[in-house]
Amino acid sequence: MVVLDIYGKIERTMISDKLKLFIANLPDDWKDTIKEDIFEEIRRIEFNRKEQQIKYGKVLTDVFDYTKAKKIVETNIETIKGYSLDTLENCIDCILENMIFIEFDYDYNDMPFFDWTTNCFDGRLCEEDYSEKIVKLLNFMKRKNHFRAHFNVIYSSNNDYFSVIPRITTALALRTDSEFKGFRIKDEAISDFKKCGECIDDFLQTESDYYKLDFIVEALNKGDDYKHYHFLKTFTVLEMLLLNKNQQTNEIDNYINPIIKQIYSEESEQATKLLRQMRNKVGHGDFKGFNKKAYEFADKYMKSYQFDYSEYSHLNWILLHTCCLLDDILKEVLIEKFNIDRYFQVAHA
Repeated sequence: MVVLDIYGKIERTMISDKLKLFIANLPDDWKDTIKEDIFEEIRRIEFNRKEQQIKYGKVLTDVFDYTKAKKIVETNIETIKGYSLDTLENCIDCILENMIFIEFDYDYNDMPFFDWTTNCFDGRLCEEDYSEKIVKLLNFMKRKNHFRAHFNVIYSSNNDYFSVIPRITTALALRTDSEFKGFRIKDEAISDFKKCGECIDDFLQTESDYYKLDFIVEALNKGDDYKHYHFLKTFTVLEMLLLNKNQQTNEIDNYINPIIKQIYSEESEQATKLLRQMRNKVGHGDFKGFNKKAYEFADKYMKSYQFDYSEYSHLNWILLHTCCLLDDILKEVLIEKFNIDRYFQVAHA
């Protein structure tokens, strides 16, 4: 179960035909489950506030009470006529009634290329809900200047919510606590979601494309340290997207250099070459060679950086920078491959 930061009563809506991805209001059994988790968080917040008062002489955590819950309802839900909002529980019930979740829903007779035993997108008892991974992919492909919604996850059955941080209530209060004024209303957010689904459907043309999508999604799903593994993983996704099986690795330079040129202008070719050489070194376990190329990259392209070695070692600063650079390159490649710019207006400053 993955609940999105979109609120309102809706008809069941298809997002992606080829993935059979839908959004809808919560089923009744999940309302009870999420309600229990919300009230567990509220109890924990109250306990933490009392503990903070004893330890620090002041309260550091905001209260989640009737006033805040009512404000969340009034901020997030466009139509509240007919709802009783006179208690905290009634406000929570109203929120639950208007929550929207995302799910895969296959009839196995129309599942493209897959059946019950092979479908990699289906939710299984020992696997995560795949729909959250799709949300992460869509958010990764959002440029800062794209005029479209960022899809926040309010609740996910993939996560353990019994933690110190009150995650559900914090997510619910995002719009009321934020000074940002550009949140999309329900119809706008759903329209953006459907366009994203069309982008996915455009990408999925063959059976191989489904496996590629799964590989991309899994590569982006888990947050990891920006070190050698992230570097190699991201470069591998770029190779999969940009090279065919008959091309040599060095031919990737022709595809990523135009992107890097936007950053390093006339010196982009050497930067592109060094990144590829670093990938080859770590791919073959030549870490001494990798370090040499990494330091060469830093000497040329990170001369103006001031490194705080109390935070990271010199090599890890370089890895952090180059991994972020590769992520930016991958974002541009994915935006092109999924035709994102075709569906979404670019906002100009």
